[in-house]
Amino acid sequence: PDPQDDTKLGVYNEVDARRKWFDFDKTFLHGEGQAQVFEEVKPLATSVLDGYNVCIFAYGQTGTGKTYTMEGPPDDPGLNTRCLKELFAIKRARAGTCDTFVSISVTEIYNETVRDLLDSNKNKKSDVRIEKDGTVGVSNLVEREVATVEDVQAAMAEASANRSVACTDMNEHSSRSHCIVTVKTVVEQKEPKCKYVGKLHLVDLAGSENTNRSGAKGKQMTEAQNINKSLAALGDVMMSLQGKSEHIPYRNSKLTMMLKDSLGGDAKTLMIVQIGPAQTSVVETLSSLTFASRARVVELGKAKKNMVKG
Repeated sequence: PDPQDDTKLGVYNEVDARRKWFDFDKTFLHGEGQAQVFEEVKPLATSVLDGYNVCIFAYGQTGTGKTYTMEGPPDDPGLNTRCLKELFAIKRARAGTCDTFVSISVTEIYNETVRDLLDSNKNKKSDVRIEKDGTVGVSNLVEREVATVEDVQAAMAEASANRSVACTDMNEHSSRSHCIVTVKTVVEQKEPKCKYVGKLHLVDLAGSENTNRSGAKGKQMTEAQNINKSLAALGDVMMSLQGKSEHIPYRNSKLTMMLKDSLGGDAKTLMIVQIGPAQTSVVETLSSLTFASRARVVELGKAKKNMVKG
């Protein structure tokens, strides 16, 4: 990052001895921690209580710290826990004027199959469905009401134990799936009477992976191909939104179908791009940053509240 301007990031490529510059809303210096990232994300995440649909996701190469950013260790939690802790604090502060209900579900998209990570029954069938009104749901999904950080931590630990991971040459503990923590909120205002319904997706995307370098073979090659295919589908949706196309290809992957009502024109979206500093990863780093630069120029339009009066 440019020490004089935290919106600029330069990447030096030893092969052609050139530095390419990118512009973002914010770049974080080495040494800045989870708390600083959360402060940047907080206003967006908490707007779910005002009836907005919000999507926050971590994107980048395998091994760059996406799961650390979203989950984090118990002594330095990531965005999942910090966002919910903040929602509970706001709930307590507004207790005199509002009744607030918070529930979470945790799903995994693995090889284009949707799994409920809060249910240990691996034979249970879940799938994404788009309703007639355009809203998105997942069939047979456990939605657990949570009221404390301890409730959240217990649910996250259960989900983490059920998630698909494997060892590749690029990362000894590589997440082989997209993990989506969905927070649903219902805020019932007492006076004047109205209800705000919001949805927050916190997404730990599977690592984008160069299959030539990762050493993936057989089953892991199939996993990597499905991961890269769904990330490409996410890019196609972003490009279609940017071009204001009449048809947005949400149905091209389970990931984009599931995020449909939080990626479209009346939602709020934030992408956190994770990169590695090594020159051996410079091709993947440039690819991730180029994808993020394209996503940054997508204009989603004005976000819309989901409010019901009376």
